[in-house]
Formats: sequence, C-alpha cells, structure tokens
Amino acid sequence: MAGTAARTSITGVDITGAVLAGGLSRRLGRDKATLVLAGKPLALWVAELLAPWVGDLWLVTNTPIRHMTLGLPMVSDLVANQGPLGGVRTALFYSRTPWVLAVSVDNPFLSDEVLAALCGRAAATGRPAVVCRSEQGLQPFPGLYHVRLLERLGAYLQGNLRVRPFLEKIRPDILPPEVAAGAEARSRCFFNLNTKEDWLTAEAWMTQRREISGE
Repeated sequence: MAGTAARTSITGVDITGAVLAGGLSRRLGRDKATLVLAGKPLALWVAELLAPWVGDLWLVTNTPIRHMTLGLPMVSDLVANQGPLGGVRTALFYSRTPWVLAVSVDNPFLSDEVLAALCGRAAATGRPAVVCRSEQGLQPFPGLYHVRLLERLGAYLQGNLRVRPFLEKIRPDILPPEVAAGAEARSRCFFNLNTKEDWLTAEAWMTQRREISGE
C-alpha cells in the first residue's frame, strides 16, 4: 500500500474508516458483523453509513474467512482479543492517512451530524483524538484517532484493554451532546446492538424508518 495516495472523503480531509468487528459477542451469542438486520448484514449497514466520510474503508476483524462473504476490504487485528482498542491500533498501523474514523460494527444508526462534526475537527484540533460526550458520558465510537497514538496505544494495551481510561489519559477533543440533532438522534447514534433484545429494538426502528420514508 505504500506510495499509493488514499482517496479523500467528502470533507476533503484524508481519513481512513475502520469498522471494528473483532469482538467476541458473548452477550449476543453470535457474530455481529454477519447478523442480518432488516434484510442486510449489520456490517454493511455500518459501512454504508461511514463510507461517504472516509477514503479507505476497512473491516477490522479477527475472523477474516468468516467475513469474506461481506465483500468489504479487511485487515486482521495485529493481536487478537484486545477489544476495540486493539482494533483501533490495527487501523492506525495500516492507515495511509493521518486520521482514522473508528466505528463499532454493532452501531447501525450512526448520525451524519455526528460524523460530520468529528471529521470537521480533523483539520482544526491539536488533540490526538476527537470523541463525543453524551448524557451517558464519553463515547469512544464513533471517534477520530490520529496515527501518532499508535505507539502509546500499543504500550497501553500491554496492561489494560479498557477504552474510557485510555481516553482520559490522552485528553481528546470532546464534542458536546448537541452535535447530535435532537433527542431522538442522540439516543440512537450511540446505540450498540449487544443482545437479542437490542436486535429486536433495532428491527423496530428500521421498520419505523422505512414507514416514515415510504420505502
């Protein structure tokens, strides 16, 4: 990949997109990336929402053979079973751009307003990451991470896999809850599909969306 220029996003900023799909899905009991939601694998919902905002777009996975049927470009985790931060580290390692926009594979309701706000900070911030704050606290994903975090993240993962303590250490640029448009958008933008009940909720939201749009 070296020596090949990465495509720019609609913001004009060089950003790599990373869909993090290396989790064990213990609570759901099955692979999330290939889980069908409203007729489409979950990973494809997320990738389609992320794609306009990035140039390169990868699925970061521990099980590339299982995910080949998705048709998405993939990179395998540098070290398996290091959680979402391990996926971020992998994306930073392979990135051809200064920034990586990382999202969870179980977040099919990403907000354009939030993604636009994150990408818009890439050229303006001096911090190594940009994340949002919601009513529930810091939200690491979707989040923007700079490649200069690669070495520091590798050292951190030697003894700790927890995400929020790492964010507190690196002092990211934090966008307030108002970046999501309206209470409904805020409640869904940071929704993660972790259980069968979450899947039923997501199916209901998708049905509601289709009824409103007339699809």
